[in-house]
Amino acid sequence: MRRSICGCLCLLCLCWITLQAQAGRRKVMENPGFVLTNTEDLEIRRIVLTDEQTQVEVVMYGKPGTPAVFSSKAALKWADGGVARLRDAGGASVDGLTEPEVIADDGKLDVTLSFAPIRSDVHEVDFVDPEMGWNIFGIQLSSKEPYVYVPNYLTTDKPERRNEILEPGLAAGKAVVNGYILGYDPRMSLFAELVYKDGIFPEEWKRSIKVRQDGSFHLETELLQPTLTSLRLNEATLQLFLVPDEEVTVYVHLPRVSMASSRLLGKHYEKKQKAWFDGAAETINMELAGGRSSALEAYRVVEKKMMESPDVASLLKADYQKAVPVCARLAASSSLSSDDRKILKSVNFPEIRTYVEAVAQSLQANAKRMDAVREAVIVSLDSHVTGADILPKIIAPHKGRAILIDFWATWCGPCRKSMQALVPLKKSLSSKDIVYVYLTGPSSPENVWKSTLSKMTGVHYRLTEAQWKYLCASYGVTGIPAYLIISHDGKLQARYIGFPGVDVLQKDLIRAVEE
Repeated sequence: MRRSICGCLCLLCLCWITLQAQAGRRKVMENPGFVLTNTEDLEIRRIVLTDEQTQVEVVMYGKPGTPAVFSSKAALKWADGGVARLRDAGGASVDGLTEPEVIADDGKLDVTLSFAPIRSDVHEVDFVDPEMGWNIFGIQLSSKEPYVYVPNYLTTDKPERRNEILEPGLAAGKAVVNGYILGYDPRMSLFAELVYKDGIFPEEWKRSIKVRQDGSFHLETELLQPTLTSLRLNEATLQLFLVPDEEVTVYVHLPRVSMASSRLLGKHYEKKQKAWFDGAAETINMELAGGRSSALEAYRVVEKKMMESPDVASLLKADYQKAVPVCARLAASSSLSSDDRKILKSVNFPEIRTYVEAVAQSLQANAKRMDAVREAVIVSLDSHVTGADILPKIIAPHKGRAILIDFWATWCGPCRKSMQALVPLKKSLSSKDIVYVYLTGPSSPENVWKSTLSKMTGVHYRLTEAQWKYLCASYGVTGIPAYLIISHDGKLQARYIGFPGVDVLQKDLIRAVEE
């Protein structure tokens, strides 16, 4: 009897252990969190992990009738180089080899993807389909929100900024944004831009943003008045309220911003704090990042009352009727005609004239940069620009870009030889945001100088004797060719007397763009 009881107990224990083992091999995540996506075409509804496979249930979105096709190169990847490749796609075609299902009339289609199994110690994966161009980074294999380090001083309650008084109305000036994208990793395919309308130019403005490897960025943009803008991070959007001549620092919680823009997770994250701020319009921005808008609404009430007052509205309407056609022509040509300048002088509000002229200057500088990529652009530097103002004046039009400054002369053989050596480098770095600036002095005869520029793409200055000598003395240029490399944030990164070689300059320029 005792043996029978022991045998039964052993059998029950074995069955329990077997059931537990089987249960342990099945893990289900509903609507898993993620850090960043580059597509609106699909979202992940469920992940089921077993020892046999990784099942990923996705929802595809798009125009009704669009075929559902994945490539055989689709995979799940994780940090240590592990890869789980696509095996099958239920409800979709792989490489178009079978007749695919199509997106239904409601704009959706459920698809079940089967991948190779994932190790149990992996906590997050990336979904990639290189052929279709789809990437979803940092998909969580648990119910937890993606971890992001948020400094304590950001989440500690601050005393209400009672002195934060925003004056509505026109106030032309440059708004400055310093940003930190918390949760960013350089391996992510992140496209960032600031988008807004000013009500006076025909199209919305789109300011591309360079995000450094540490997730930081810096942006300056001209505004006509306090403006609600959109910071776009791939498919996600964070609203920013910017103020002319004011600076704001924003700390962006990348996963929350991404998930708040998700169809499946949006409601859960719309009221969560997605960013923290320090500086101009802090109260309004903090509320917007937490899904609230009472401070902005209160500002709008005051703004409307001011702008619609009889002594302002009629003058403003008249000014807009004059300025809008001017802005349309400026947007098309990147320059102001003499007639348009006369029109601007007649407006009632000087802020409008100041703003349009500042935008014109920016558009002209950008047009010159674009021309410099294709051809040699000659730029004159006023002889009255002297001393410590010389280099800042030269690099100012290229703010936010890496700059290679080349000191040379027409009579310098090594200078011309090194320029030829840089032709392949320019071509290989053509996708990078780099400007090539060439400086020479009076020892280069003007007619000879101009005749040698036909194949030297870049921005060319012929300085006065005083300007040339000051720069050479200030930066230790004791011989030519000589080079200065300015990073995208305006800092001097490297200096070379004599040609250091293509490899050295290429390495420095890439670092000047990306770091």
